[in-house]
Amino acid sequence: MEDLIKYKLNQWYKKSHWLYVIAYHVGFLILIAAVGGLIYWLCVADQNVLNDVVSNMVAAIIGFLITFVALRLLFLLSHRNEDKNKVSFANSDMWKQYGKKYRVQFLLHNTVCTVYFEPMFIHKPDKQLVVEDNPNQFFELDAFIKSQFFTLIEAHAMSDTTNSITVRLKDVVETRDGRIILSTMRSTYLAHMLTNRALDYELKPGITIRSLFENTDTLIPLQRSRLSNHLGINALVFLPEGENKHKWLLVPERGKHATVAKEKVTASIATRVKMESFKNDYRDMLTSEYITQTCIKDSIADAIQAVSPAITQIRLLGLSRDIYEGGKPTLFYVVYLNWSTADYEEAHKEFIRLKHEKLQLQKQKDKNGELPLKKESIDEVETVHIVDWQTVQMDTNAPAEIESDPKFYPKKYDKALLTFKDYHNILHAKAFEQNLIANFWFFSKL
Repeated sequence: MEDLIKYKLNQWYKKSHWLYVIAYHVGFLILIAAVGGLIYWLCVADQNVLNDVVSNMVAAIIGFLITFVALRLLFLLSHRNEDKNKVSFANSDMWKQYGKKYRVQFLLHNTVCTVYFEPMFIHKPDKQLVVEDNPNQFFELDAFIKSQFFTLIEAHAMSDTTNSITVRLKDVVETRDGRIILSTMRSTYLAHMLTNRALDYELKPGITIRSLFENTDTLIPLQRSRLSNHLGINALVFLPEGENKHKWLLVPERGKHATVAKEKVTASIATRVKMESFKNDYRDMLTSEYITQTCIKDSIADAIQAVSPAITQIRLLGLSRDIYEGGKPTLFYVVYLNWSTADYEEAHKEFIRLKHEKLQLQKQKDKNGELPLKKESIDEVETVHIVDWQTVQMDTNAPAEIESDPKFYPKKYDKALLTFKDYHNILHAKAFEQNLIANFWFFSKL
């Protein structure tokens, strides 16, 4: 019964956006009719009838306002639950399917972190990342997933979405001479939204993309996976202070309409391997240098909301598959800037100024009926915290020790928050994206 109630509530949340839109317009039409009726009776009706009309009109307006407020609350509730409906980021759910497999536990400043991912390699100086790219090979969506297009795309009703060419990782091979060979092809962001990023969206009770295509306690190998598995980039960006190059960590917090991690903190850079810099669209050959250098350089300004970041070093940390999103691969990095906190704040102010100018230009284009400006990012950042790295901790209300073999996974751990102090010494407690914790783990291996 509990599962049935949960399913019905989830369906209610999923449909509430359209309910809100329809009811809003119906209510607006009722209000127009009421005002029109008042004008009519003011012109032709006697006083008694007029009093009745005024009373009915006031009741209609009050009813409309109550309905509007109720639907607005329903809309906000649906918005807050969209990410949970699309993909489960609960470690308790991962425990049910995978158990201890893929579970990584480690200490972060004397607090326990738990996260699910599959480390594919940890980068060392004697290893070399090599990309073997096939730009003319495109990922083909499974026929069943195609047939569910309109249902799956509805999962993202509250998100800003777009479509673009992405890089799909189809295999990883480590050779005896220390080369890590990434075999890549092309996919689309839309395919990602229909597979990895809608993995737990219920098509029917108990029927999800995960239950159909990732229904075992072991990830399907990349070369046999039916998911888009586009290659992601995560990086921790540090500002130095004196000799301490790990003093300040930049931690973005996403806005309400991000495709995932709404109102959560993420790694300093959390994006995909972007193809926008290619001169020949998707047909150029991808290289490891492009991923390490160009992708990060192209993404960092929007990610940390600062113009012309002064990068001094980019270090590759490793590669993993994200268990929550069905094995989506991510490359992890650490990036060092030659900026003080004051330098960053100045660059941030300039970024906000330019963003405001662009917004004003867009408003003018809208007024003139011109084509809109190209959207730079779909996972826009709301704010960026300048974090004292040594204060970053995991708040789970759990003992500060790693459990070797727990018999069950306490759900209270799912509500863990990342706590930290910013450079104003203000304490924050924030919900977080799981890949941020994986990035911390890779960073701990330096």
